[in-house]
Amino acid sequence: MPSMKTMTPVAIAWTESSWKLVARTQALLEETRSLIVLNRRLLNPWWSLSGSSDDDAQGERLLSVLARLERGTLVPAPHELRAGKGTGQTCIVCTKTIHSDEVENEAVVRGGGVTVTFWAHFGCLNVWLRATWLYETRRPSPTTNSMNGHPA
Repeated sequence: MPSMKTMTPVAIAWTESSWKLVARTQALLEETRSLIVLNRRLLNPWWSLSGSSDDDAQGERLLSVLARLERGTLVPAPHELRAGKGTGQTCIVCTKTIHSDEVENEAVVRGGGVTVTFWAHFGCLNVWLRATWLYETRRPSPTTNSMNGHPA
């Protein structure tokens, strides 16, 4: 650091301000690292945010999946899934290939003596699950004939 005697008053103020900001940033960084360590969970190592349409989760993709659920061209997302390294399967939500560097979520649906397997990117699975929740809360319950399961 240059000598304060060779610097102008404006440069001295800027330098001191910069050092204060650096110290504050380092303190925040240390606090963040501590919070990360305290809250670290052991997750499946392949569950990273990659592939799919993560940026579109609240928009057109959600509406598209919800419309497919309402038309019956897509089944509600099952609750039991397996996740692992992508194997080149096609995502049920976005119809793109799930590459080996992406998470591949496998959903098995059984009914009427038939077993069907679906695959989805991590982000697409989240959209599918959210759309399923919206679909199931918006349609009338067969036992109550009203929305959300409340008596009519």
